[in-house]
Amino acid sequence: MDSVEQLALGSTDTLSNGHKADLEAAKRLAKRLYNLDGFKKADVARHLGKNNEFSRMVAGEYLKFFVFTGMSLDQRYYECNPNAISSEDGAHTLTCALMLLNTDLHGHCWSPLMCLVRRGKKG
Repeated sequence: MDSVEQLALGSTDTLSNGHKADLEAAKRLAKRLYNLDGFKKADVARHLGKNNEFSRMVAGEYLKFFVFTGMSLDQRYYECNPNAISSEDGAHTLTCALMLLNTDLHGHCWSPLMCLVRRGKKG
């Protein structure tokens, strides 16, 4: 893509795909995405999910805003969503299930049988 993409309404920050990614611009965009400054929640995934160097830099900077020090993912989820799941064990089970689904979706086939099942040839 050679077009220049506007990062948000009224923003003067632009990027041109194919040009060297700028770390400072990635940090600024990550902060704005985290604070939803000029963005909707749906915009966050759209910006972080692009397959280019700049979006990977933004994603790395965006993740730095989340503090999980001394906590596991299931503990963090349970504390942030106490009414969503009835116990910390339930949050742990959900976390494990999500990780397995993500691995199945994005991981390489580590077993010939698994590859056949994934392709719908066995089952």
